Amino acid sequence: MSVFRKGLGMLLSVLLLALALTPAAAQDSADLVVDDFESAFNMTFAPDGSGVGFVAWGDTGENTALSVRQLAPFSKMAVPGKNESVNNVLAVAYDIGSWGGFTHAFTDGVEWTSQDWTAYNAVSFWLYGTETDGIIQMDIFDNRSGPGDTAERWYYRLTDDFGGWVQFTIPFELFKRRTDFQPNGAPDDGLGLNEVSGYAFGFPAGAGAHVAYFDDVALTTVADTSALMVDGGIVVDAVVIDDSITWDSRQWTLLWSDEFDGDAGTPINSEFWTAEIGGHGWGNNELEYYTDRVENASLDGQGNLAINAIQENPSDYSCHYGACEYTSARIVTMGKMEFTYGRIEARLKIPRGQGIWPALWMLGADFGTVGWPGSGEIDIMENVGKEPRIVYGTIHGPGYSGGNGIGGSGLTSDVDYADDFHIYAIDWDVDAIRWYIDGELFQIVSLNDLNGREWVFNHDFFLILNVAVGGNWPGMPDETTVMPQQMLVDYVRVYQLAE
Repeated sequence: MSVFRKGLGMLLSVLLLALALTPAAAQDSADLVVDDFESAFNMTFAPDGSGVGFVAWGDTGENTALSVRQLAPFSKMAVPGKNESVNNVLAVAYDIGSWGGFTHAFTDGVEWTSQDWTAYNAVSFWLYGTETDGIIQMDIFDNRSGPGDTAERWYYRLTDDFGGWVQFTIPFELFKRRTDFQPNGAPDDGLGLNEVSGYAFGFPAGAGAHVAYFDDVALTTVADTSALMVDGGIVVDAVVIDDSITWDSRQWTLLWSDEFDGDAGTPINSEFWTAEIGGHGWGNNELEYYTDRVENASLDGQGNLAINAIQENPSDYSCHYGACEYTSARIVTMGKMEFTYGRIEARLKIPRGQGIWPALWMLGADFGTVGWPGSGEIDIMENVGKEPRIVYGTIHGPGYSGGNGIGGSGLTSDVDYADDFHIYAIDWDVDAIRWYIDGELFQIVSLNDLNGREWVFNHDFFLILNVAVGGNWPGMPDETTVMPQQMLVDYVRVYQLAE
């Protein structure tokens, strides 16, 4: 993750179309567009030697490059509300080692100039995210104290964990004075906004080559100046994460469990579980047909539930691609065991092999009425066979579903997870979820990570255990895949915090 430092990189020496030097016409009675990227400009040096206009900079002269992209009417990349006409946006190509970004240093074409932003209380812009999970930082240059780049720096940081266009509105009171860098001679007199001489954006380091896009950097007035707004929705104040919480730092009371004790061949307990049935791909182009047969899900007589993925089609099952090639099981507690918050843990021995996809996860109990992803999804453990030493934990909700789920980082092992049993768990609180493997914390996702998108994890959820075969993420089985494959479940337990 990068935050940007002092320095101007190599100036672009050519004219760039569609970048404004001065504020554009008012967007409406409330907003003033600072840059709409529709007017021509060039970049130059002020008499004091500093770069003015739009300037790319970084730890190397070529790690950030600016250009203009013209979006045709009805383009798939159109900015929301601008799809019926040609629209120009700023393209920022970057591949940063340590630090880099760009500055718009306000100018009349020769000297630095300043703008009075005091009539507004927030800045907004459209940003096309690149899902690096790194930090994008905006700086405001306030109140130059003398010649050259002497403006005081104030910053706000966003997480680039989204794809596509998102409009951010940041109240000025959320900007903080930078403590890692201030230019020589910069004042320390607060964010006055009566003499703003520019702004800048810095981009994630070590994320590889990406292109971010901007449109309509504007000044606006909002009613609530205490919170970030994303696409017009207010983001609640930042959640304070308690770093002292560990696996054994809190007391829990057992709410429910299934220990899977019983004779071999005993079906799942219908008081707790329902076996879902079908071969329609389950939204992921999976190959298996889920059944309610004991051959696919039953007790093994040694204190475990066995979920078996088998290469077979014993009853002429029909799948979305034709005659089914595999059977497996997917069991849920929907309508039988549903709960809000707590520790959810299971001791599992997962299967292995290319195209095999075991999972322990949850869906919101309102799934049947609001659908997915509005119901929310919490993936406690997922593994894809092509990555035998990585397991993943992810949340999905409105605006962050599928490949754009939040979290996703896994704990990497020195040995295959399928070699032995492991305890996979989450601690689910009101505004944060912690993931553990064998008591080791490997990830926290909280309300802070949503950038204004809805946190849909404050209501009942139900549990799901399944072994999928094939699909968009794991890919298809191949000649290396040994069938059948089995997931053993020693227990599933749900705890809630002791009073």
